[in-house]
Amino acid sequence: MQNQRMLVMSRRAMLGTSLFAGASLLLKACGGTTTTSDSNTSSRIIATCFAGSWEQFYRNVLIPAFTQAHGGEVSLVPMVSLEQVAQLTASPNNPPFDVVLLDEGPFNAAPQEQLFVKPNVNLIQNYADVLPELQNPDGWAPTTGVQVMGIAYNPKTVATPPTSWEDLWDSQYRNRVSMQGMQTTQGTSLMVQIAKMRGGDETNIEPAFAALQDLKPNLAGIAANAGALATLFQQEEIDLAPHDLNNVVALRSRGVNIDWVMPQEGGIALRPAQQIVRNTSVEPELAAAFIDTALSTEVQTAMASEPYYFLPSNRNVVLSGVLAEKLGNSSAEVLDKLVLLDWNAINKQRTAWIERFDREVQV
Repeated sequence: MQNQRMLVMSRRAMLGTSLFAGASLLLKACGGTTTTSDSNTSSRIIATCFAGSWEQFYRNVLIPAFTQAHGGEVSLVPMVSLEQVAQLTASPNNPPFDVVLLDEGPFNAAPQEQLFVKPNVNLIQNYADVLPELQNPDGWAPTTGVQVMGIAYNPKTVATPPTSWEDLWDSQYRNRVSMQGMQTTQGTSLMVQIAKMRGGDETNIEPAFAALQDLKPNLAGIAANAGALATLFQQEEIDLAPHDLNNVVALRSRGVNIDWVMPQEGGIALRPAQQIVRNTSVEPELAAAFIDTALSTEVQTAMASEPYYFLPSNRNVVLSGVLAEKLGNSSAEVLDKLVLLDWNAINKQRTAWIERFDREVQV
């Protein structure tokens, strides 16, 4: 019960925490060794990304590749998508970032034309190598890399690996299942997938709320984010949970008893993309070059490899290792197995769904 109280977090508390963390990280980044207080330096990019594997990938692969090729400096600010949009909305004429990495849900819900600039595709040489399913039909920058959400499980306690999302409801896992709340992209994605399996869709997730009532006996707690979910697996307090493959592999490399399967109904594709912020002092060519570097075959190959394991958007990358074992030999092949959600439809009701989830899901 103590863990349940710790893990269940209201949306207001979550947003408050992210505001504090985001501000702290920004201050830390602006005081780092590669950053100066001169915000008008057009050769320096302030970029955002997500904490964890994305931050490691940016620091170890993307930024070195960009600076070597183009000579600019990059200051990195790890921050969740909702907080990035909140800060840009609060200061659209003097934005704190130049190039952002955003989940498609928060990006689609944002006032896009006010906050972002569509890139000149002619400046992104690698754009033509991006798979069509991962290009943006409205002219925004394409998906940078895909996170694949399936089912994580403890192989020490689960003798037969799960095969379906429905296994989360199996009575043998009473008090041994967790999931992320709907304030996260993962939590909302799962709820929509459950709805689709039971007759609903992106506009109607009533079947998912009904199914969640049946799931309650199995829930050990609602994880506030991926980090909280990782803690539950590390402490072996749960056996099953929807989770991203890249995070699962990272945990396994640290000795955690955890493995991952793609459900027979399909894994869920999470498609974050880099976008250029409006009203920045960075030259458009340099911002486009940063995105172009991220889409290059060399950088995407590293992104798909140890220890990051993101599904590349560049069609030229041949999958190997864990990605090939768990997903397939190419991104095009894998995308046929994944569920691609309509976030434009989801966003119309997502705020109300989050509030309802916070009210009704008490475990």
